[in-house]
Amino acid sequence: MGDLDDGAHMKRVPLAIAFSLAASCGGSNGGGSNGTLANFEGAAWNASVTDTATCPPPIGDRSGTRPYSLTFVRGSGSDLQVTSAEGCVYKFNVSTYTATLVNAPVSCTATVSGITATVTWTSYTVTTTDGHNLTINTAGTATSTAVTCPFTETGSATR
Repeated sequence: MGDLDDGAHMKRVPLAIAFSLAASCGGSNGGGSNGTLANFEGAAWNASVTDTATCPPPIGDRSGTRPYSLTFVRGSGSDLQVTSAEGCVYKFNVSTYTATLVNAPVSCTATVSGITATVTWTSYTVTTTDGHNLTINTAGTATSTAVTCPFTETGSATR
């Protein structure tokens, strides 16, 4: 991030974590395999994910946990979709209880602690067999100025 002082570097510490967790996910396909669309749709999911970012020095590797909410709705050009607070639309198709991102890469711009970054999801899968417990796995990058941090997210959601 160029000429930033140590205090600014500290602001970047949570950058990849905060940005990668700032958006929600969603999705499934048409009727879904085995009628699984109903497992995703309906009430909001209350999620908690752990984000792990691998950033270059002086930031280094970072990890953090964040709760958020996501709601799956029928998609346009996909089974299901979720729209993030930043306005990004994540489209998913469903097969055997797993919804997989089909419009990757999905990029959003977000500002956290005064730092603006572009967060790009290259993969996003969510799985539920019972419509009450959801597992979440994502991967992508967070980029601000000259710093790019690959990240992964793993977690769960309930409703």
